[in-house]
Amino acid sequence: MMRYRHAILIAICLGLGVLSYVGCTPGVDLQTATSLGKAQEAFDRAASPEEFLKVASMYQAARRRGIVSGAVLYNQGNALMKADQRGRAIAAYREATRYRPTDPNLKANLDYALGSGAEGSARRPLLGYVFFWQDWVGYPAKFFMAGGMAVITFLLGLVALFLHSRLFRHLAIAGVVVTLLLSISAGYDWYRFDYQKHGVVVQPEVIARKGNAESYQPAFTDPLVEGAEFTVVDRRGDWLLIRLPGDGNREGWIEQKTVVVY
Repeated sequence: MMRYRHAILIAICLGLGVLSYVGCTPGVDLQTATSLGKAQEAFDRAASPEEFLKVASMYQAARRRGIVSGAVLYNQGNALMKADQRGRAIAAYREATRYRPTDPNLKANLDYALGSGAEGSARRPLLGYVFFWQDWVGYPAKFFMAGGMAVITFLLGLVALFLHSRLFRHLAIAGVVVTLLLSISAGYDWYRFDYQKHGVVVQPEVIARKGNAESYQPAFTDPLVEGAEFTVVDRRGDWLLIRLPGDGNREGWIEQKTVVVY
């Protein structure tokens, strides 16, 4: 009986943790909702890159107020593409994918922004195969699912304790297993989206160097072009050590002002 109680306590702790995390997401107030509506109207009226850039800044203002969603990021990416800011648009689309991983329109626009000259994707990690559903569900939804499963497990455990039911006891243990899997899945998303930093080059050409100063030799034969994606490895002052996707350990230092990090 004691080990069952320990399992239920684990589920309760997991549920409280994920529910406290998702509970920190702010709602959309009337002022923000109005500004987002104005941004959409401005997008529909815009006819020049300068006007689309203003629309993108309106969505950026909403993000600074804590309103981050797949729709906001997707619309900002569309505005940036219209403003000829391909690198920044890719960053917005990538962030939107966290919340809308199966959106076909988002995928089509991201593929168009990446173009034929995009770097090859990094090899899929082992956890990507274990958690095969990882890209089927949005980032925040995984925390809600883990928290909801923890609550269900807790209720099943209470019924098992009071009714001394073997069926509900087994269901509670199964719930602990599912809660653990969902929690690990959500934690994996936290690692790859929040802990691990990514970025995109936003200037026409950027020379990556072997050290954090312009006096160092170039790290690669060719400069990085706008839209090139990378993972941030280290930071020293205004310089970033980046790793390019694909096979091999291709690393170099670039100035932070030449990229967008997310």
